[in-house]
Amino acid sequence: MNRKQILRKKIISSGAESLTDTELLEFLLSHSGAEENTAEHLLSGLGGIKAAADANPGILTAQYGINNNTAVLLKLIPALCHERSANQNKQYLINSTEKSKIFFENRFVGYSKEHFCAVAVKDNMRTSEYFCFAVGNSSSVNTTCKDIVKFAVTINTNMLIIAHNHPDGESVPSESDLIATKKIIDALRPLDIKILDHIIVGRNSSLSLRELPELDIFDEAPEYKIT
Repeated sequence: MNRKQILRKKIISSGAESLTDTELLEFLLSHSGAEENTAEHLLSGLGGIKAAADANPGILTAQYGINNNTAVLLKLIPALCHERSANQNKQYLINSTEKSKIFFENRFVGYSKEHFCAVAVKDNMRTSEYFCFAVGNSSSVNTTCKDIVKFAVTINTNMLIIAHNHPDGESVPSESDLIATKKIIDALRPLDIKILDHIIVGRNSSLSLRELPELDIFDEAPEYKIT
């Protein structure tokens, strides 16, 4: 197994955040035909990924011997970071179950493992902070009420929408999904923090637990508001 394969395996198993700056840049540059030690050479000479991305392509090719494809690839890093930051900071209006479903469907695109996440919703039904608490396998994910309570208190919100995905199945809640939802609602109740909804995103459809008439989980939950 070569170095590129090792890094790819590490990303798949533990996420890109598990890589060091050198490993991250090394894997990125490996797709442009760069030499294996190019990332280490750039970081030691320029001081960091940002400096490498901001450097003049002509200087990079002349002083560090990288090819034009690698130099151009480096210039894409700031643009991609800016776009990701802008999308993360954008506030979405979520005033219906359908909009909740769409919000999380977009967030879970491409995930092959179950994720348990939440978004804080302000009084005007605009989203604020988003956080992913846990990543599981293709059929299950576990999170704790403590993590969710800590998140809600830290960002000072009084309303959350929680969600998880079923990448290999339908958006039908399991018994453990229902039990976990009740536990989270109970844990937040003393703090006067409400769970507005629990969205399950399946392979081909999404479901809102509060839309299931046979459940009484959301009897105390606020209504989606039209603003």
